[in-house]
Amino acid sequence: MKVWLQLFFSLLVYLWNASTTFALEVVLLQDQPAADSLVEWELRGADAAWLTSDVSRTPTLQVTSPNNRSWERRAFLYQPCQASKADAAAIPMGDPVLRFRHTPRVDGAHKWTIKAPDGSELSAGVIKVTKKTGAYPLGMLKVSTENPRLLSFMDGSVFIPIGPNLCWANAPDQLGKFSSWFEILGKEKCTHVRLWCASWCGQIEGEQPDSYRQDQAWLFDQILALARQHGLKVTVAIDNHHDMGLGKFFPYGKTYEERLKSFLSVPIGAQYQRRLQYMLARWGADDTIAAWELMNELDLAQPQREAALRWAAAAAKTITGFDIDNRLITVSWSGDDWDLVAKIDHIDVAQVHSYVLEWTDKIGLRRKVTRDGIDMLLNSADRGNSLGKPFCFSEVGYQGTNEDNPGNVADKQGLLLRQQAWAGFLLGGYGSGMNWWWDVYMEPRKLWKNYGSMARIVAKLDWRDPELLPLTPNSGASIRVIGWQSPTQALLWPQVRADTWHAHIVEGHGRSQLTVEQSVRLRDMKPKTRFQVHYFDMLSGDERSHREVTSDGNGMFNFAVIPPNVDVVVWIEQAQ
Repeated sequence: MKVWLQLFFSLLVYLWNASTTFALEVVLLQDQPAADSLVEWELRGADAAWLTSDVSRTPTLQVTSPNNRSWERRAFLYQPCQASKADAAAIPMGDPVLRFRHTPRVDGAHKWTIKAPDGSELSAGVIKVTKKTGAYPLGMLKVSTENPRLLSFMDGSVFIPIGPNLCWANAPDQLGKFSSWFEILGKEKCTHVRLWCASWCGQIEGEQPDSYRQDQAWLFDQILALARQHGLKVTVAIDNHHDMGLGKFFPYGKTYEERLKSFLSVPIGAQYQRRLQYMLARWGADDTIAAWELMNELDLAQPQREAALRWAAAAAKTITGFDIDNRLITVSWSGDDWDLVAKIDHIDVAQVHSYVLEWTDKIGLRRKVTRDGIDMLLNSADRGNSLGKPFCFSEVGYQGTNEDNPGNVADKQGLLLRQQAWAGFLLGGYGSGMNWWWDVYMEPRKLWKNYGSMARIVAKLDWRDPELLPLTPNSGASIRVIGWQSPTQALLWPQVRADTWHAHIVEGHGRSQLTVEQSVRLRDMKPKTRFQVHYFDMLSGDERSHREVTSDGNGMFNFAVIPPNVDVVVWIEQAQ
């Protein structure tokens, strides 16, 4: 048995092909993998014809799990690299090889077979998979069947994405920056970030079609590995309007008009399809990935709405057909008519981008309506809640640039960041509102804890409760109440309506607060039942106080809003 194991894990299998006479070495890169780990096989000494970025011409790996489910993975071209703290993100080293990746999702013995492109068997074996080790339940994310406003794992456990955008890191030391940010978010118990495949950080396209930059692919490998290490799921934006507009590492035409016609075409072009297939071969099995975002702000890349919608529909259908892991598909939109693209078949989850326009709306038509960072999200939340699919506020904050953003400069404590992180979720989104300014704002001012406290408080509820629904926000009263409620529990924010970022930061008023206790009536709770009311500090995540109330025969009770009521959320649970 010892000899067999040694031979098995080394997998030094030498095969001779009569026509090309080459030696093929198959190496399993993980020893005793767990049921939630990313397993890799490496093929060394492969036929030169297989060393191509076109995965339709590479060998296949078939894995059969103990429950007889079969998975077929394509080999992808891989080149070893090493990290650099200089301007280059990574330095290629060594010859290209082929790799396979697969995530086993049950423990036990998994049979595997590697076949050549012509279907002939090259190698076979068995891997023994141990029980899962990670913090999350097994498998990819999906839309919850118990509460279709939220996301869940295969076993039904609900996943609440909490965290900001961390779309890229600029050179030098890109991995060092990601490592630092991810470590902080992990310690804060955050669960999710959003990444871009950007020309300067993680986009594999080269100057020529199908000539993928292996250093950037390797860099993206390492970024995902760091996210996995710190318990973070990732939404990956495959493309962005910036790179398409400038043609930076976007080899679909020399001019914008040529790229528009070639890339955003229907039917979907073969070159783009090959890139999708390569990306899925390399990263499709990685359960770190929560969702594939087809393009960031598609309507800025293709301003003709009908043409943009046609491409989104065709691209979503295409990637869905390629993706055997069935990951969630999304696309983001810049305009207020974001729900047009959200309604498309094969778009599983919707995204909203909403920025404060105080300093960028020169005409002033929309400036006033963004002076209340919560109220400005209400209209989108209303449309989101009527979609019939989950939505989130995936970009929020002050509109501006890295070099010129008066809002970020003035808002030193992250008032808007905190309010929109909470409002994005409590208005019915499937996760926190995601601030955009991570590297020039959140990092220098150490504002990460705004997401960490939210993660700790949100974890107290039972999100598998199918009756948890977002409240319809009240209007007119001095205290605005938003949140989620079911007959047995609730997470509410009784927010002083006058406590806006604009009143405090621009007008210079102190934070609006209560001087006397007020009460809020809650309806539709379980009748004649005792409830514990817990008051939590949004900044620290600590409980400030608690009270007990009992509902009447109609399921109503009043709960106190306690002065000064600044940055306080309320968790209500049925008493034991």
